[in-house]
Amino acid sequence: MKNIALLGSTGSIGTQTLAVVARFPERFNVVALVAHRNIELLQRQIERFRPELVVVSDEARARELAGRVGVEVLGGEENIVQAAVHPEADFVVNALVGKAGLVPTIEAIRLGRDIGLANKETLVLAGAMVMELAAAHGAAVIPIDSEHCALFQSLKSGSPGEIRRLILTMGKGPIAAMDRDRLERVTMQDVLDRPSWDMGMKINVDSATCVNKAFEVIEAHWLFGVPAKRISIVVHPQYICHSLVEFRDGSIITELGTADMRRYTQYALFYPERGISPPEAFIDLLAQPLVFEAPPFEKFPCLSMGHQVIEKGGTLPAVFHGADTAAVRAFMEGKITFTQIPAVIQAAMDAHEIETSPDLANILAAERWAEGFARQWIEEHAK
Repeated sequence: MKNIALLGSTGSIGTQTLAVVARFPERFNVVALVAHRNIELLQRQIERFRPELVVVSDEARARELAGRVGVEVLGGEENIVQAAVHPEADFVVNALVGKAGLVPTIEAIRLGRDIGLANKETLVLAGAMVMELAAAHGAAVIPIDSEHCALFQSLKSGSPGEIRRLILTMGKGPIAAMDRDRLERVTMQDVLDRPSWDMGMKINVDSATCVNKAFEVIEAHWLFGVPAKRISIVVHPQYICHSLVEFRDGSIITELGTADMRRYTQYALFYPERGISPPEAFIDLLAQPLVFEAPPFEKFPCLSMGHQVIEKGGTLPAVFHGADTAAVRAFMEGKITFTQIPAVIQAAMDAHEIETSPDLANILAAERWAEGFARQWIEEHAK
């Protein structure tokens, strides 16, 4: 029996994680749940999984929920860490969106807890710190993102010194086919018209701009210790191949499967074993060919920003994330166009004086500075 603390239980990854847990009640027990404000869904999860501790980052909603359920309910973002360090938790699934997932992950790792990581910000903001702590405390970091879980599995075919290149795959939705004039007029409805993955609002925007892929380049760098120049990107429209590892002998190892995050949460929960999936998890290899295309670096400037951030390092990843957060919010509010998002991010990165050896306080301060800078830039340059 593995005891699970789930951070972000009402989001896309969180609900799919609980769907896996529900299939294996003899293997997994939920001891803590964290959500932002969807207390209606959270209440149903509490009734189904009976955790010992619940944290709701929205304090008003936490007070409202506390009167409905017979478990301990804490309110406020600062209490998320209490779920991550719950004394009964063996495994922490971080499915939060945003920087709120960083400190709880760090504190869980300090206790030697293994982490199922679906929170990009943890490694984008503080990848060096997190991986160094994991090594020092013997904590495993199991990636849940499809691309990184695919790499994690494929890398078992060779040693680190035998890696020639990591190859991240990316999809090809309707926005990828638009010309520059049409990109100027992209709406949120266009962004939400995705062919495969079920994701949250911000991640949908980040995927459309290719910021999400740039984040994944940064994550891969820290997870696997591979320099930016040996991390490549290819377009794969079928969403069947979820990233590849090229070894020095010319062999390319990959992971193929359905575009379903439940496979990856299940892999992380069972690791180092493999659980049994239902019939719909299996693919028909004869259904369609596998196609790979060159990535559209010129059309989507954000796509190359991950490599830029890794090469310069220091506090620049935090600035990249902070500026993107502000830019995406402004786009969703109709203040800037889709094509202004990369301009906002690049302006912040160009203006920032990089601190080369930051601690956690420096990282968070740089992220806040970038959000403020981006908001000011948007006021001055908005459409």
